[in-house]
Amino acid sequence: MYSEIPVLEALVPDILKVFRQRYLVLEQISLKAPIGRRSVAQSLGLSERNVRTETEYLRDLGLIEIKSFGMFMTEKGQKMLQDAAPVIDRLFNARETEVDLARKLGIERTIIVPGDSDLQELVYERMGEELNSALDLLLPLGHSIITVLGGAALAKSAKNLSRNLGKNRQLEFVPGRGALGENVAIQSNTIVQEMALKTGGKYRTLYLPEQVSTEAYKSLIRESTVADVLEDISKTDVVIHGIGLAQDMARRRGYDSVRLSELREKKVVTECFGCFFDSDGKIVDRVHQVGLQFENLNKIPHIFAFACGGRKAKAIKAYMPNAPHQTWLITDEGASKKILKEK
Repeated sequence: MYSEIPVLEALVPDILKVFRQRYLVLEQISLKAPIGRRSVAQSLGLSERNVRTETEYLRDLGLIEIKSFGMFMTEKGQKMLQDAAPVIDRLFNARETEVDLARKLGIERTIIVPGDSDLQELVYERMGEELNSALDLLLPLGHSIITVLGGAALAKSAKNLSRNLGKNRQLEFVPGRGALGENVAIQSNTIVQEMALKTGGKYRTLYLPEQVSTEAYKSLIRESTVADVLEDISKTDVVIHGIGLAQDMARRRGYDSVRLSELREKKVVTECFGCFFDSDGKIVDRVHQVGLQFENLNKIPHIFAFACGGRKAKAIKAYMPNAPHQTWLITDEGASKKILKEK
């Protein structure tokens, strides 16, 4: 069967996307029944119209019942969900360790590449290739907006996206934040240019300081060039982001020694989207940033967290309680082994 998938995809390009989407809708209904369409849509980052279409189809197949108080599975639907699970795992190349890690972190999927990036630069190449494959699997043909946040891991892996990813697709890469006054090579503006170059896509830039006051933010978003990029971000189909070490990110954001000491006292472990999280996943500090806002992640269909190396294990684990369920983590053995060892 699996050797025939390329033929099926050639004839019906969205076949795997539709199969996976219907499986996830069934899974949500099974886990949370009775549940309404709006709750399913919010959990999966889909539109209510999309969920309505899918659930009506699943009802016609006899897999679910739709009542005024919510949707629930039929016996036939439960059996279908059980039978489909191993097929989903095979189609998406999930290994047992990857399934275990995703379950522990409470997210949809993890992809683990061999090695430890703390010791082997080759890991970044492999992670870039896996990101390329995952995007190729999930993205429909036609236009897609991909929002990218900066970071060293993404900067090193971006060159491994391929021209094939852009075949029959109009990819638009946009930066998810302004600049941090950091090394230009790892800024999101630079990374989106590299990704567009490799895939034959287009890109937008956001040449602004990432951190601004509330008053400055209100003024900046009225500028047409900024407003256009923020509009694209609001319509994004995919987000690709890193997971930073708290002290490193605070220094890059210009924190002085007093504020750095305060973060240590609060046992802050990681930073994402301008939010600093402690080891329990609680937000203990935050900076106002121009670009993608943390609260909007749940609305985005596909999210890739990109972090690797044994030294990032605690940071990944601390952030994940806040990650939307549709998140895919691309990481390496260096990080995954440490996370799985912890209770």
